[in-house]
Amino acid sequence: MILMKKREIGWLLLICSFFVACGSDKTDPVAKSEPIIETESESTVAVVEIDFLTEEKAIRQTLVGQNTAISQKEEDDIMSFWIKSDDRNIFTAWTFAGGGFEKYEGWRAVKNGWIGIFKLRGGQMATDVSRVEIDSRASKAVLYGKYKWEQNGELIIAFQKQRGKWLIRAIDYTNGSFGKQISKLSNPAYTNPKE
Repeated sequence: MILMKKREIGWLLLICSFFVACGSDKTDPVAKSEPIIETESESTVAVVEIDFLTEEKAIRQTLVGQNTAISQKEEDDIMSFWIKSDDRNIFTAWTFAGGGFEKYEGWRAVKNGWIGIFKLRGGQMATDVSRVEIDSRASKAVLYGKYKWEQNGELIIAFQKQRGKWLIRAIDYTNGSFGKQISKLSNPAYTNPKE
């Protein structure tokens, strides 16, 4: 019988462990797993098709609703068609009170302007729309037209979509006669009628 020294036994065990580790298959719990290769998934870009005719119809309907409320002198109903904010970009400009230029900035001021003007004027508000422009995301629009309401004139209305509903942001009943109140859309995706 051959006696091995402790040192030689240690080396032998180390070499056997090495061979077992190198020659193992995937079911061996000591075996190293294959590296996981992560791949980036392709992101999907959703293309939303905008029905501009439907958007224009909704814009016009907002205007009709506001005109009906004006005709009935219902300032609460009028303001339901407006963006509710006291920001200066929410405004109305007119010359209804004796021909002098007036501008009311903020939702509350616009409402108070209507309350004041109803003491002087009334009647059926009618609008003849000449052009509607809508931006590429259908989130902003500008409407041009003529109005009849105890006096005749031209108007420009800025609309903005909030929570899927078109609301009025600003109206200039002077058609810019007292300075540019409402900016044009820089590159409208839709214009009716086409220029």
